[in-house]
Amino acid sequence: MRHYDHRMHAGNAGDVWKHFLLLEAADCLLTPDSSLVYAESHVGRPEYSLKAACDWEGGIGKIWPVLPSLLNFCYFAILNELNPRGLMRYPGSARLVWELAKRKMSMLEIEAWDIENDVAAAWSEFPETTSLSFHLGDGFSGVVSLLNEAIPGLLLIDPPFLDQGDAMAAEELFDRARELGWTVLCWHMVGTIDTNGREFLPESRFHESFHEFPIQFSQIGLDYCGAKGCAVAVSSPHGYLEHRLLERIEEFLKVIQKFDWFLAISSE
Repeated sequence: MRHYDHRMHAGNAGDVWKHFLLLEAADCLLTPDSSLVYAESHVGRPEYSLKAACDWEGGIGKIWPVLPSLLNFCYFAILNELNPRGLMRYPGSARLVWELAKRKMSMLEIEAWDIENDVAAAWSEFPETTSLSFHLGDGFSGVVSLLNEAIPGLLLIDPPFLDQGDAMAAEELFDRARELGWTVLCWHMVGTIDTNGREFLPESRFHESFHEFPIQFSQIGLDYCGAKGCAVAVSSPHGYLEHRLLERIEEFLKVIQKFDWFLAISSE
C-alpha cells in the first residue's frame, strides 16, 4: 500500500458525511453498561491540528458557524466539546467512537490497523489508550483475522483507495463481515476528478441488497476539490439501524438547508 497522510485532508467534506453516519450508527449500538467491539481497517491518527489552506475549510469549516443548531447530532456535539475555543482540531474516526462510548457510559474495545509508524506513535501518546489495541500492519488481512475471533461489533472500512486492489479488498472484507453478523460501514468517494479535470465515476462494487447512503457535497453546502460527493455502504443485522440512519439524514438535511448560509453557497 502506498503512503497516505491524512493531515492535509482531515475534516474534509467526505469526513463530515462519513463521521456523521458512523457516529449515528455507533449511537444505535452503544447503550449504558453495554460493551461493543469497534474495528477500523485504516485508522489514522487520534486527532489532527487544523491548519490554513487545507481541505477542512470546504468541509467542517463551512458547517462550523451553524454548529449550535446541530448539537442534537452526536458527531457535531462531540466536535463542539473538543473545540471549546473555536475549531482548531479534528478527531479521527476511532477517537470519535471512543468519545461517544464515554458519553454513553459504554464499554468499548477498539481494534485498529495502520501501516505507518508515525500513526502508531501518535496513538501511543494518546492519554486514553487502555481500550485500544493498535496493530501496525495491513488492515484488510488484520480485520479478517479479527472477524473470526471477536464477538460481532461495528466495523469501519476506510482505505485511502490509492492502490488498484483497494476497492476489491474492501468489497471482500465488507462481504465477510456482513456474513459473520457485524454492522459494517464502507466509505468511498464518488464523482472523482482526475488531473485533467475530467469526472471519474467508478462503478459501485456493492450489491443492490446493501444500503448505500450517497451525498453530493453541494447538497449540504460543502465542497472538495477532488470529488463531487461520497457514499457510505452499510450492512447490519439490526434491522432498525438503516431505518434510523435514513431518519437522521432527513433531520440533518432539514436543519442544514434552512440556513441563509447554505442558500448563499448553493446559489454560487
